Order: sequence, then structure tokens, then C-alpha cells
Amino acid sequence: MKKRKGSAMYTLQKKDKKVKEETHYIRGILNTLLIVFAAVVLGFGLTQFVMQSVYMTGPLMQETIFDGDELLLNKAAYKFGKIKRFDIVAIKRIGSTEYYDIKRVVGIPGDTISVVAGRLVINGKQVSSNYSFSTINSPGVLSDTIKLTDEEYFCIGDNTSNSEDSRFINYGNVQKSEIKGKVIFTILPKERRGSLKNGY
Repeated sequence: MKKRKGSAMYTLQKKDKKVKEETHYIRGILNTLLIVFAAVVLGFGLTQFVMQSVYMTGPLMQETIFDGDELLLNKAAYKFGKIKRFDIVAIKRIGSTEYYDIKRVVGIPGDTISVVAGRLVINGKQVSSNYSFSTINSPGVLSDTIKLTDEEYFCIGDNTSNSEDSRFINYGNVQKSEIKGKVIFTILPKERRGSLKNGY
């Protein structure tokens, strides 16, 4: 028995519809995978080159930053700008683990730094007593005046009585290449959420 022409056309239309549905389904899956891939690449790029959350470990930056605080690190800050005195920075020492040291820059290239009668002196001027780090009971190498060379930075913790930093020989001055970004914001806890005081 021969198929009627109308029946054959109907069968072809059903097949065409099924193929279109399958094609649409496959395109949907591919588009979803593409979006997920793009999101992963973008997220990786942001954390590697732009912004990243980091955590404070220890009391060395109190009363500015506390142990366990979650912070926002701007990793692009010094690709387009200069490291300024009193910036809070993340330091990755050569041969260190994956963790960052969080400290404050008090000396920049060309500065002379010392501690006189417990007060931090930069380029012959005492640092304002408004800063917690302006009073230093353990001067370390700052018992004498030191001068920073090109691309050298002197970094300390705001809690100078409980911080291992550039004052001590085993830590020393920080090279520009070791400073990986600027800590700009406290994310958590909520009660301390907000921008951090950087620069001068």
C-alpha cells in the first residue's frame, strides 16, 4: 500500500520538529557551559589580578585590624599607582607560604627613619601621636637612623609591642616586588565593616 503524500509530509515535519528541539536543547547546554566557563575565568582573573579577600592572623595590627578579620585586598592598586607612606599592604616574602603578611608602610624609598625617646621619627619629624604606631617601645634597628634605598620599604604593625616587622633583622626592609597589594576595606565582622585609613 502506498503512503499518501500528506502522511509523508506530516512524518517529515515531526522529524524536523524533533531535530529542532534537540538542536535547541544542545545549544542551551553549550550556552550554559560557556557562561559557567566565562564566570570561572573571570573569577580567577579577579582574584589573581584585581581583588581578593584575605584574613588577618594575629594581633600585630590592633587596634586597626583584629585577629580573624576578613579584609579586601586591591591587587591592582600598585600596578597603576605608587605605594604611599602609611598604606596598609599585603606582603608576600620570598620563600614564604601562600599566606600574606599584613603591615603598614611607614618608610618609603629615600626616607630616613629612627625612634627617639619612644617616638617614630621620619625625615627628622615625629609622627603624629594620633597614630597608634607613633610610640614604639622596642625600636630594634631604629635605635640608629636608617636610610631606605631605591625600592625599599619599612613596614611595621600598628600594635608595635606585639609585631615582628622591619624593626628586626630577621624580617628587615621590604622590597617593592614583595608588596602584592593594598588592604583597603574590612569586610567582616559587620561591626567593623568599612574603609581602612591608608596614606597620609
